[in-house]
Amino acid sequence: MPPRRVPAAPRAAAAALALAALAGGCAGGTTVAARPEFALERGRSTILIVPGPRDPEAASTTREAARLLTGELGARFFNVVDVEFVLGASPELAPVVGRLARQAVSGQLLDRAAAEILFQRHGIGQVLVVDVFRYEQYWGRDTKITRVGIDARLVHVAEGRILWHARSDPEYSGSPGHAFDAAARRGVRELVRAMTGELPDVKDTPLANWPIIEHFMPN
Repeated sequence: MPPRRVPAAPRAAAAALALAALAGGCAGGTTVAARPEFALERGRSTILIVPGPRDPEAASTTREAARLLTGELGARFFNVVDVEFVLGASPELAPVVGRLARQAVSGQLLDRAAAEILFQRHGIGQVLVVDVFRYEQYWGRDTKITRVGIDARLVHVAEGRILWHARSDPEYSGSPGHAFDAAARRGVRELVRAMTGELPDVKDTPLANWPIIEHFMPN
């Protein structure tokens, strides 16, 4: 008997999420769409963080972005696990995880049998797929601009619902020699703030570009 499949998300709901993302962006080039039940669902099962499969040329950058996001979210949430940890314990699940990641990114039907395997073996009920969609440098008026655009979507694998979807695509200047790494780290920090509601650090705001930042102490 072929495995049962469930829809990734109804078309109307997906369209609503897309419109919400366009209408409700966060500062710093980040757009976010979240279902009302996201905050409640987020803590009910283990979240597996998986690099997306969209662009083979950006595979190493996507893998690094997923690692950074795992580290940042793991410091805040108890239920976050990196795909390398799971595949280290169960290497035979690599095709299962890869298939679910491709289906989640492309909006295809999710394989219910694969979802059940992940939940039974590791308690995984959600997959956070991380994908790099921009990786470029260009000259601005006075300096070189670096952009690393990162897309992250949290999918409830048993039901196929997209619970949360965010894109970070900030412009970054500075850090000669490691600008791409610095831009990726800023993008990941913005995604984490979008998920947790934290305030931005000064280094991720326009204040960081000022020549001098003065600190005034009260009398």
